[in-house]
This record gives sequence, C-alpha cells and structure tokens, in this order.
Amino acid sequence: MGCAHVVTSSSLSDGLPCGGAPHGGGTGDAGRTMRICALIPAYNEADVIGDLVVAVRSRVAEVTVVDDGSTDGTGDRATQAGALCLRLDENQGKGAAVRHALSRIATGDFTHVLLMDGDGQHRPEDIRSLVEMARASGADLVIGARALDRSRMPRSRHFSNTVGSRLASWLVGRTVLDSQSGFRLIRTECLKTLRLRARRYELEMEMLIKLCRQGASVAHAPVALVYDGGRARSKMHPIRDTVRICLWSLAFRYLGV
Repeated sequence: MGCAHVVTSSSLSDGLPCGGAPHGGGTGDAGRTMRICALIPAYNEADVIGDLVVAVRSRVAEVTVVDDGSTDGTGDRATQAGALCLRLDENQGKGAAVRHALSRIATGDFTHVLLMDGDGQHRPEDIRSLVEMARASGADLVIGARALDRSRMPRSRHFSNTVGSRLASWLVGRTVLDSQSGFRLIRTECLKTLRLRARRYELEMEMLIKLCRQGASVAHAPVALVYDGGRARSKMHPIRDTVRICLWSLAFRYLGV
C-alpha cells in the first residue's frame, strides 16, 4: 500500500464533521491530548485475548473487552490481563456486543474509541499508525486499511473485501479502501448521537454510512494483513455475511433504518 490518504468530501455530508472543524481545514489533533479507550468484542478467544489485552494496554488509556457469551473463559482471561470486562450471558453477535459497550464509553471522558477484533488479526503495534493519522488529519474516523493483495489473501476474503469496499465507496460517495476492517479509531463525540442497530458484521458498514451522513471526516491508515496458516482468523463467513452486509448497507443508506 502507498501512503495512507484522507478523503474529505462526501455527497452524504450534512455540514460540519463531528469534530466541529471544516473538512480538511484544520490542523488536526496534533495539539490535543488524546484519551483512547480500546473496545474489543470477543467470543471464545481465551487462547489469544490475554496477550492481546496486555499488548494494547500500554498504548491506550483503557481496554474494555466485551465477552459475547463465551464458554471458554475468555472473560476471565481478559480481566486477569487488566481489561475492564463486560459480559453478555449469551452470544449476541459482534454488532450487539459493540453497541453494549459504546453506551458506557460514550458517556466517559475518552476522546476516541479504538475498535479492534478479539481474535488477534489486528496487530497492537499498528495502533500507532491510526493514532498518528488521527493527529495529522484531524479525521473523525480513521480506518485501518489492509493492502488487499490477492496473492496474500484467501480468494473468498479478497472477494468479500473488494465487493464490500466498492459498495461502501458508492454508498457514501467517497473512496473507502477497506470497508470491512474492524480496526478503527473514532472520535467519541461522533458516537454520542449515533443510533446503531446492527447485531452482527454489518456493524462496520452501518457505522461508516451513518458517520458520513452526519458529516464525519474519514482517513485511512495502513495496517498489516494477519493470517493464521494462510487462513483468516475472523469468524465471518465470506459469502453469507457479505450478502447480509450488502443488503443491510442498502437499508442503512436508503431506508434510514
């Protein structure tokens, strides 16, 4: 991937972005103190969640893990590693888990929320890339964009990511490099008025579409592709969930759900 780039125009924008400064017209967050809460939804990730929390803790103010009905001790491992753990009694899906935690985080004193997956596919060392882009650009949403290299990705994953990113770009009227990336840094102020309803993997598209509708500025930061033995770590089903995401995206954009 080349240089991370910022897109600052949108046919969906309704005025000023969440941060309160015109798109592309400020000096970013370079002079501001950023207080970041990492939000990690996790379902049966006991083998990786502890190490992930430890690695992330040194880079943010707080780590919140949502144990989405795990049965393998994920919540206990997260707590032992130093995370604040919110527990759901049964598995409800990634979107529902994130929404559960956002209702608490948005009322705190955090300036930004860092979304990461709990399966280890996002490298803690790449957090710096997102933070630096947020500081330099002042963007309300920074997406951790992977280089969608077909030679390095399973065919099904390359297909779903490519289709999803093209659809997202069309729906929001700006270039989106990696619409399905769950690695994102979002200004908390933008989340306070965001009404979300996604329960599963359509969450990323819902957040993107609705943030753009309320005028959020968007930037991309390069992050690494992480696969385990050539296979994607994500529990997302490439075909079934891609179809679901596409249908929900149309509903979010045109039906106002």
